[in-house]
Amino acid sequence: MSILRHKNQKNNIQDKTTERISKIKKKKKKRANRQILQITYIFVVSFLALIAYIAHFVAVDSKNVITNAHNRRLQSMAEKVVRGKIISSDGKVLAQTLTENGSEIRDYPYGRMFAHVVGYNDKGKSGLESVCNFDLLKSDANLMTQITSSLKGEKSIGDNVYTTLNTKVQKAAYYALQGQKGAVVAMDPETGKIYAMVSKPDYRPAYVKENWTELNTSKNSLLLNRATQGLYPPGSTFKVVTALEYMREHKNTYKNFKYHCTGYTTVGTLKIHCYGGEAHGTVNLEQAIEKSCNCAFVHMSEEINKGKLASLAGDLMYNSKVPINLLANSSRFVLDKKSGTNEMAHTSIGQGQTLITPLENAMVMSAIANDGVVMQPYLVENVKNIDGGVIKETKASKLSEPLEASECETLKKMLRKVVTKGTGTRAYSSHYNVYGKTGSAEYNSAKDSHAWFIGCAERGGKKIVVSVLVEGGDSGGRVAAPIADKVFHAFLD
Repeated sequence: MSILRHKNQKNNIQDKTTERISKIKKKKKKRANRQILQITYIFVVSFLALIAYIAHFVAVDSKNVITNAHNRRLQSMAEKVVRGKIISSDGKVLAQTLTENGSEIRDYPYGRMFAHVVGYNDKGKSGLESVCNFDLLKSDANLMTQITSSLKGEKSIGDNVYTTLNTKVQKAAYYALQGQKGAVVAMDPETGKIYAMVSKPDYRPAYVKENWTELNTSKNSLLLNRATQGLYPPGSTFKVVTALEYMREHKNTYKNFKYHCTGYTTVGTLKIHCYGGEAHGTVNLEQAIEKSCNCAFVHMSEEINKGKLASLAGDLMYNSKVPINLLANSSRFVLDKKSGTNEMAHTSIGQGQTLITPLENAMVMSAIANDGVVMQPYLVENVKNIDGGVIKETKASKLSEPLEASECETLKKMLRKVVTKGTGTRAYSSHYNVYGKTGSAEYNSAKDSHAWFIGCAERGGKKIVVSVLVEGGDSGGRVAAPIADKVFHAFLD
């Protein structure tokens, strides 16, 4: 019995030992599996992060690397390729490379006229010269042409960039703005093509190197492209946004809006005047826009939700940078739910801290002109080799759809009255349909004002949107509207 008991005890001990060893092995296996899973997880996450980085680089950063002036590959290409031409939509050469006394020079046949949008190619690069640098230095000529050039010891001919710019429209905008500081942008609201982009004061792009010190130290900011980089209070052009928000929040009653204007109004601690202190009398919503009545819009602001107005402004790209391949600044809209009565009143008439570029104001009007659809703005139509073969081309693409078509129709009718009998009559024409909004935007304590006009002209299926900003121009109706009128005529007549 004792021997049998001893055997059983021994077997029990062995079983427990075996069980303990088995548990230890299982724990080690689980630990090993856990470590393998952790390593696998780290590997997968790292791999996905690498893929994400590569995708981001290809989609975004690669363009910056390719077009970077310090890219040695580009410098090497420049030694082997004659830089291509930049050409307007009507076939005129805007930039080309010529040979003088055995040396290559970059020539700009239109001189100052396209200075900011085409840019320069000396002491760095700007404008399209910078954006399209890689395309201009790339030669996609046919094989025989390349072989012939090589046998002759000549450089290959670079590809040519064909733009959306129209010399007739650009010329009209350029001379209409002559002697002023400011900007003009003209575009097709249905495609996003930019027909003209003028910024004043300007410079001679062929002589940037010789005048570099003056260009960089001038108080007039000669190199600044005011069309895309200049930030200005929108003034009364913003009343289009305020009116739209009021219409949205009072769908069934906005047609009954009435306000009696005495030339000034008090809100919070502010005393706000209409332009020149003019008393407009009793006005409805349409007349408030037509006469650009500050007091009526301040009254409207008291019946508008701040958050909803901010949301609409955001939909119209306020606080965003216009997606265009030029140096551009983001507009600014700081109103929110916490903003006070004073700030709301100022914002409703385009004052306060709100700022916008002339290009972005053109896009606001384009949204209305294109039945609520905002198209991606672009300057390059296509790139062709020396034989005329298309290497790549831009296709029109929708950016957003912030407005309803019915809202746009209502706004067009109101803005038509601005031009036929209101503040924008200097943009009126009997030859085509014009609608738009003037603006006088105060920018300092002395109440000096910039002059604005944004509008659209259309005839026979052709449309053009124009945004005009004249620094210190005072009256949008008197100063900016006539400039837009000349651009409209150049395109439609």
